[in-house]
Amino acid sequence: MDQQSISYPNEESKKATEKAMALLLHKDRTRQELIDKLKAAKYSDEAVSFALSYVSSYGYIDDLRYAKGYTDYHKTSKSKREIRRKLKEKGISDDILSEVFSEYITEDGMDPEEVAIRALVEKRLRGADVSELTYEEKQKQMRYLAGKGYPTDLIRRAFS
Repeated sequence: MDQQSISYPNEESKKATEKAMALLLHKDRTRQELIDKLKAAKYSDEAVSFALSYVSSYGYIDDLRYAKGYTDYHKTSKSKREIRRKLKEKGISDDILSEVFSEYITEDGMDPEEVAIRALVEKRLRGADVSELTYEEKQKQMRYLAGKGYPTDLIRRAFS
């Protein structure tokens, strides 16, 4: 079905739908992000609702797909806590977050947070060996990682 054969309730709904399609053309978005963008463009609730139902009917917005993609991309560079916070900001529901994090492992079966911690430690130490660090330097690095949201047990494991 092309846009010409759609029966729009009014001109504003048509424009809101076109705006929604344009917003999704180059970047995947969550339902809430799309709502926020359309409301910021001063479309009425009715027009926003119509546009959302239109793009949803074609599968153009899918919060579960978005959350899985976002998590897969960031899981070896960010903590679970940081990913969860970012997705919540984007309007992803707790149910979807639970589903996404139930499958939270890398292809080789490792914990992505452990991989991310190791990569961050390597980067921050610039090739130095962890065993060469003083107690104070280790504490500083561990505080940095804790501030990034990584679990303490994984941080300790990386430094032992």
